[in-house]
Amino acid sequence: MRTRTVLSAVVLTLPASLAAAPPARAAETAQVVTGPVSAPGGVSTATCPRGTHLTGGGYRLQPDAEGPVRASGPTADATGWSAQAERGSVVAFAVCETED
Repeated sequence: MRTRTVLSAVVLTLPASLAAAPPARAAETAQVVTGPVSAPGGVSTATCPRGTHLTGGGYRLQPDAEGPVRASGPTADATGWSAQAERGSVVAFAVCETED
């Protein structure tokens, strides 16, 4: 049995107005904000600075942490990220973006 490979190409022609457009710039700039180290079993919250908005977040368990993370998510007002370890300490971080 023979195997045949088929190759194809698509050529697009752009209008001159699009071909000469300047390169796009990023509309937003990301900033990572870190919260304080929580007390064992306590909550750490990272809050986005004024003029920015939350796009995500997470946490980092500290060496004293044992067991799972109890909670990790955006704050109720969506201006930051909070995390809580079951046992031990945690640090929350928020990813915040601002318009350029």
